[in-house]
Amino acid sequence: MKHILLASFGVLVFGCSHVRVETATVQFPFARDLVEKVQLTSAGRGPAGEALTAEAEVSTRRVYFSSLYHQYLTLGEHLHKKPDLDFCPQFHHDKLETEALVVPKVSFLKRSHIEAEGRDYFPELAFNKKFSLRDYHRTMKTEIDQLCEEGMSDNFYKFDNLVTHYAHKQSFHLGKTAMAALLKIPIFANFYLVKMLQGGAAGAVTPAEKKFITMTQTGWFERYVSEASSRRNGFIKNKMVRR
Repeated sequence: MKHILLASFGVLVFGCSHVRVETATVQFPFARDLVEKVQLTSAGRGPAGEALTAEAEVSTRRVYFSSLYHQYLTLGEHLHKKPDLDFCPQFHHDKLETEALVVPKVSFLKRSHIEAEGRDYFPELAFNKKFSLRDYHRTMKTEIDQLCEEGMSDNFYKFDNLVTHYAHKQSFHLGKTAMAALLKIPIFANFYLVKMLQGGAAGAVTPAEKKFITMTQTGWFERYVSEASSRRNGFIKNKMVRR
């Protein structure tokens, strides 16, 4: 039954074909042994923070847009790219609120400076000459434009399906494919990427990010990112003196 459940989630993640625009996804490296450890120690625990009350709950569409847009602004700042979203009729208020938030600084290490032993903690290794961070950033803008015009996207439906069908199923959260499945959803992939690149302890979580972690009951994912960030910093301190 467990395998059927995970397979069904794969269909939901990859089976949304009713929206026209396709955006590229990147499979970031991660430490499978650490994921398993965090999953086991998180069994039976809820997400970081309290569950949303009915009064405070925001629609999945607004949470998804706000998270993705802030992540887009964060990576754009690193690329020295000025904000270029002039209008967003579907999420006008959320756009303005997001633009008022602090944009964190992120820092990429050169591939040649990353030791083989710690490669699972450096998601920037997913980018190369064929598909760069700048290319990835452009795919994010493609999706944001679609969200602003239509209010939906294929990737949003992946997130909404997770909230609706899998958030309360422990068999999914403890499954071996759970981390890879989450990283197919851009707001999770970008959360992981940005927090790992902020340096020091994993950076502050935005209000929308707190809500999507709560909505999906993926506190274990947030704990993984925090622990992985600490391990990354240890590799940098002990082995990578060249920046």
